[in-house]
Amino acid sequence: MNTSTDNKIQKFAEEMVRESLSKDQLSYPERMSLKLQELREKTIQNLKPNRQEETDEIAGYVKDYLTQLMTEENLSEEDALNRTIAVFQADRPLSDEEQKNLERQAYYQSIDPQIEESIGLGYASNLFIGIVIGAIIGIFGQILYTGDLIGIVLFLMIGLGLLLGIALGLNKHNRIISQHRMK
Repeated sequence: MNTSTDNKIQKFAEEMVRESLSKDQLSYPERMSLKLQELREKTIQNLKPNRQEETDEIAGYVKDYLTQLMTEENLSEEDALNRTIAVFQADRPLSDEEQKNLERQAYYQSIDPQIEESIGLGYASNLFIGIVIGAIIGIFGQILYTGDLIGIVLFLMIGLGLLLGIALGLNKHNRIISQHRMK
């Protein structure tokens, strides 16, 4: 026998035994499991809005249109269903999230590759500038602080220079995008 079928039979037998027992005969974990299952079902019913009326109405329209396509255009049931779904999906209004996603996609498709390259080069150059400025200030600060060439002040200043480079890169990114939107 198939293991899947055997597992289903075993699960069914366990449910039958559990259902035949009274609440007094159940173990504490089994009673807790039943209580949790009841609570879960009640919570799902309370949180999930009942949209059966709307669902039935749309299903009726879909069935009518499907039948119409099958009779008028001699389509198979599968082809008619695919076309019906495509028609109904095209007619439905987009949600806010779908609309924003479409706008984002259109924006990213409209960006010129040269602008993307310019943004990347702006980030890279500003990071290098920030690191170099941080290293120079760090070396002088470390020499003045302890007389050594390499130390904590150097690494702190390199970190601050890195942050400065990121800030300058973000500023450059903003200017490029603003100029692109103006055009």
